Amino acid sequence: MSKIDDEMVAGALECWRGVNLGALVQTLDAAGAELVENQKTSLQERRKLAEKTKAFRAVADEHKAAEFRPLLRAYQNEIDALTRRMKHAENSFLRVFQALGSAPDPAVFLASLVDARRAQAEAEARLQAQQAQQTQQQRVAGADEQSDVVRHLRAREDDLQRQLSAANRSLVRLQASFDAQADGHPGGAGSGQRELAARQAELDMALSDLERANARLADAQAQNARLHAQLAAGDAAADDGQARRIGELEAEARRLLEALERAEQQLALADARGGAAVRAAEHAAAAKDDELRRVRAEVARMADYDEIKRDLEIIRSVEFSASGWGMDDEAEAEASGEPLEKLLVRRNKTLESRLTDARNELSRSSADVRRLGERSAELERALQQKAELAARLEADLLRVQAAPAGNDDAGEKPAALHTTAAAAEAGGLMDIVSGQRDRFRQRAVELEDELREQTQAAAEMRRQAEQTKQDNVRLYEEIKYLRSYHGAASSAAATVLPPVTSKFSSSSSSGGSSQGNPGGHGAPASLQIDVDGVAAKYRGMYEESLNPFNAFHRRETTRRVRSMGIVDRLVYMVSSFVVSNRRARMAMLAYAALLHVLVFVALFRSVSLADDGETRQPAGAPLT
Repeated sequence: MSKIDDEMVAGALECWRGVNLGALVQTLDAAGAELVENQKTSLQERRKLAEKTKAFRAVADEHKAAEFRPLLRAYQNEIDALTRRMKHAENSFLRVFQALGSAPDPAVFLASLVDARRAQAEAEARLQAQQAQQTQQQRVAGADEQSDVVRHLRAREDDLQRQLSAANRSLVRLQASFDAQADGHPGGAGSGQRELAARQAELDMALSDLERANARLADAQAQNARLHAQLAAGDAAADDGQARRIGELEAEARRLLEALERAEQQLALADARGGAAVRAAEHAAAAKDDELRRVRAEVARMADYDEIKRDLEIIRSVEFSASGWGMDDEAEAEASGEPLEKLLVRRNKTLESRLTDARNELSRSSADVRRLGERSAELERALQQKAELAARLEADLLRVQAAPAGNDDAGEKPAALHTTAAAAEAGGLMDIVSGQRDRFRQRAVELEDELREQTQAAAEMRRQAEQTKQDNVRLYEEIKYLRSYHGAASSAAATVLPPVTSKFSSSSSSGGSSQGNPGGHGAPASLQIDVDGVAAKYRGMYEESLNPFNAFHRRETTRRVRSMGIVDRLVYMVSSFVVSNRRARMAMLAYAALLHVLVFVALFRSVSLADDGETRQPAGAPLT
């Protein structure tokens, strides 16, 4: 296990202090109690809901409509309760995750702490053993010193014993000499007595020295005995652990010796086998050297294999990927194992066919869009004519309604009869105009529906045209990639892979007869496509999409719009939406036209009311 430094331990301690595990556990206890209570409540509610559902199923069919609404409300309440409990559980989990997400794993630090404690205990045991060993060594050194002193004293005792023996022998000789002299020379007894006394004094001194040496020897022996007793006591105290340790070490040594013997045996066997294998390998190496030189020559000759393989993988991944463009080609290539040149030729033909079909579809879509635009313009003109006619009829109707009021000024009986006839004629004309107005309204509704359908169809055609344009840009990108690969390939591949432009020209000049139309619509035989012009068009679109100045212009425009005020930005967004959307433009035009119509109608009615007031004022004056 890797060591953990003090900074990591301090960081972990600070992190866990921030977690505040005690408060978190209390919070989780409260949340757990609430979850248990919610589970009990949910169980009771589900039982009630099951009973209500069972009762609803038992109700007759004619009464189920009345009982369905309370049952649905109960289900909705249960769903709301489940949603609240789910949010509560999610919030509890998120609080726990936020608290413990940044905290480190305590197992690593606990394991490191256990290892540190174990290492500390082992170090303390080793220190105690070292201290005991040092004490034992000191005691042994003291015992050795005492042994040296005892040996020195014993040597001194032996020396003194030898001196004493020599003195005794000397005394015996002197005594014998004195006796002889005493017998032979009585007058020389005084001098012999004095010499004997001197000898006796020397002997007494030697005896006193011997006694002192014996006393010192006894003291040294007693001290030596005490040291041996202390040494034995210390040995007895330290022998238990050392004996156990020595036994373990001896067992480990025996095991290691056995393992060493087995390893030596295996090594000898492996040496024998290795010698045979080395000899066999030398023979095989001699055979492989020639093959290696041959392979190296082959590798040197095929040094560009990796680059070619990488190019092949790139081409396969780009041209024959399973993205919806080349799945069939890739499956056939894997099944047949054809070379890359044939696959590229086949892919090129497929792209040419698709491009031709896309151009034919674009032409048909453009023609349909033009036709729908003309039809829409005609319908708009017809609707405008109908609106003008309706406005003219309404104006005539207003004039007809205003005519009887003007004829009442005469006050004569023929005028009244004329007014009655005009009113009857106006009533008949009113019915005719009302029926025509209803027919016009119905026709206008039909025309609006047809115009809406045509608008939707035109929008769908525009969408298809945009999709076709994007597909053509992507096809041009793939064709450009094929051209670049064709330019970098070898001359043999160049002869196999023809230029794309010539293929386009031949397929276009044939009018789609040789390629066929997989869509089933078929292009007219007289359709001729300017391949160079179309290629230049889509080349310009492709290069325009890669132009960094356009991206910079868009970023600058976005930045300027974001820097505007709220009102300016709102006006800019509304104006952009109106300008870019045809329906918005039409709605704005219709709104402006309606405002103008309302203004004109208000002016017309104000003028008509003013005229009616001027014409009715003389009729109310007294007759003269």
